[in-house]
Amino acid sequence: MKRLAIFAGYDKDNIIDDYVVYYIKELKKIADIIYIADCDMLENELTKISEYCIYLINGRHGEYDFGSYKRGYLYAKENNILQNYDYLILCNDSCYGPFFNFQEIVQNMENKNTDVWGMFNCFKDKENDEHLQSYFLSLKPKVYLSEYFYNFISNIKKENDKWEVVKKYEIGLGNLLKKENVSVASFLDSNIKENEADNNNVPFFNTTQAIKCGFPFFKITVFKELVFCKLYIHDLKTIFNLIESTYNINLIVNHLNRIIENKEIIKYLFPRFKIRTISVFSKKFINISCQYSVSGKFQIAFIFFNKLKITIDFPKSVSYIDYKYKDFNFLLKKEHI
Repeated sequence: MKRLAIFAGYDKDNIIDDYVVYYIKELKKIADIIYIADCDMLENELTKISEYCIYLINGRHGEYDFGSYKRGYLYAKENNILQNYDYLILCNDSCYGPFFNFQEIVQNMENKNTDVWGMFNCFKDKENDEHLQSYFLSLKPKVYLSEYFYNFISNIKKENDKWEVVKKYEIGLGNLLKKENVSVASFLDSNIKENEADNNNVPFFNTTQAIKCGFPFFKITVFKELVFCKLYIHDLKTIFNLIESTYNINLIVNHLNRIIENKEIIKYLFPRFKIRTISVFSKKFINISCQYSVSGKFQIAFIFFNKLKITIDFPKSVSYIDYKYKDFNFLLKKEHI
């Protein structure tokens, strides 16, 4: 199979980190790559990946990843490249990985013979329609050479914020595919969540569970939005144990040390007490979890029948241990993992 990947990159410091170089190297094993930066990457940074790409587009456009997808797609169309491939992959640098056997995952998904497939299908909830998440999508020619897809991608424009991009373009693409009766599949979906009451976006809200199920990526936004999702030191240890035989964890640690400017993030990773979970009768009936909330208060969560979740924050705030860790280098020491 011949695959063309449009890879969207962004960095506020105009740097291409080593984890991105690794991703692109792995991607090159299965696809030709067009790289598009939504920033003014330095020329010496672009040389890190130039040998793995057939074309590079560099320059700030402010339209997020879908704006980069648009630019790569239009370049390929205008230069009569698109029709030479069996699949068009849309992917970006918002994830660490890939872990595990990436080529095998791609080939197995292509064997399902659907028109479109993605790494994760997020089910419908009260706020969002069901959709394939857009950090890795693969489309067949009947989709990406169609008039409706061309109209969709060529009309992408700058939005006020990232959430508008998600609604209009990520979820919007999902709705378009349904309208056009396109067959879709996903490597994993919201069925992997541990409890029915959990959020459907498992790669974001329960990264550990997703990777335990073979998910080949670790979303970097987890570290930037810990107010919304909980990720603690024991989660990182578990994740590193799962991936260290197939992935260089230095790539994650080095990147985190560079991007984490707000040291307040440390207190969410290193709470004073460990999380404790107790099952009453069995996991099917009542689960009780004792932990810290992101507001810094002690919290008890009751989960009934794996569906109904009730949390109680105790009124008195609790303090966090002042850990000696000033960065993430301690995760590289084997005795800590």
